[in-house]
Amino acid sequence: MPVSRLEYLFVCYVNHKCSKEEEKELMALINDSSNEHAVKKLLERAIHDSPAEAKMNENVSLSVVQRILESDKARVIRLEKNKFVLKPWIRFAAAVVLILIISGIFYKAENRTNEQKTTALLLPSKKAEAVVPGGNHARLIMADGTAIVLDSIQNGKIQQGNATISKQNGLLVYDGKMQANGTMPVTYNTLTTPSGGQYKLILADGSKVWLNASSSLHFPTAFTGKERNVELTGEAYFEVAKNKEKPFHVNVNGMQVEVLGTHFNVNAYADENSIKTSLLEGSVKIKRGSVSGLLKPGQQGVLENNNNDLKIKKVNMDEVVAWKNGLFQFDGAGIKTIMLEISRWYNVEIVYSGKVPQRSFVGKISRDAALPDVLKILELSNVKFNVTGRKIIVE
Repeated sequence: MPVSRLEYLFVCYVNHKCSKEEEKELMALINDSSNEHAVKKLLERAIHDSPAEAKMNENVSLSVVQRILESDKARVIRLEKNKFVLKPWIRFAAAVVLILIISGIFYKAENRTNEQKTTALLLPSKKAEAVVPGGNHARLIMADGTAIVLDSIQNGKIQQGNATISKQNGLLVYDGKMQANGTMPVTYNTLTTPSGGQYKLILADGSKVWLNASSSLHFPTAFTGKERNVELTGEAYFEVAKNKEKPFHVNVNGMQVEVLGTHFNVNAYADENSIKTSLLEGSVKIKRGSVSGLLKPGQQGVLENNNNDLKIKKVNMDEVVAWKNGLFQFDGAGIKTIMLEISRWYNVEIVYSGKVPQRSFVGKISRDAALPDVLKILELSNVKFNVTGRKIIVE
């Protein structure tokens, strides 16, 4: 029986023998809905014919999947390989279902502990939804109280005295050279993001700040003294320009983070029980009252809001800064933690009906994903959602 073009290309790809042109042709054939049955047969046969410990190379299967996702513009939740001890054939089966998920099939993996842990791999999203993901939304409040809705003005220069501010698609850049030279008094601005908003800011000293949803940063238009001081509410990621002569201070809820030049994240939302400072590069000192601690890269300092109990621990920095990189990332997070992030990014209200489900989730989700798709993934772990307008009831 003659081999079809689809089958030929599939076998070539699995065996690393496809040219770039053949690879593109294979992806186009797989994405053609008329070939759905043939694709299923090929994948089923690949699983059936291979011994349990000699399946398709995982990198190959994931590569197939990734190319399909890229061509289909689907939303991806990547599997954390080290979170589950899976035999090779199960990993391949996950990739198989990942391909078939374009037809509406979901893959579910559970661990065998008291809590249920769900990892989902793909989230297709093709329909416009009433509740859309967040984006670059913010207000700039000047020293005189004037508020500028940044979404409503064009890219270009914003003049404030002798300080020049440049707006560039979700980015504000301050040039405070004139004020730094003492020619004009320094004034303070505040950048605020709403629920469903984020913004990037380059301060007058060159320090970069990424502001998460429902957050604000109060800062000078130039740094003229012996210190550089800013005030934060909510969450921000900082890449501080090095200056040994002028330490950089982030002040938040009575706590101060002191740095000379480093990369770190501060999470200080009012509706959470603690302030979390996470260090990616360099060193920072955190202090409140008589309590202080020095962080090393990879460490997080957790300071409780209702006391001065400071705990320092190792954390997954990819998870900490996932929001900055356009992702939700969960590494054993509970439903309340997840729903807090969802409420801020999609600007929705979260209500719990009855006892909060005890679930633990692992995975990554694009922050561009439609809200209904995100909820479908979470529902794989027997959590139910009732959505009414901008209210989500967790059952």
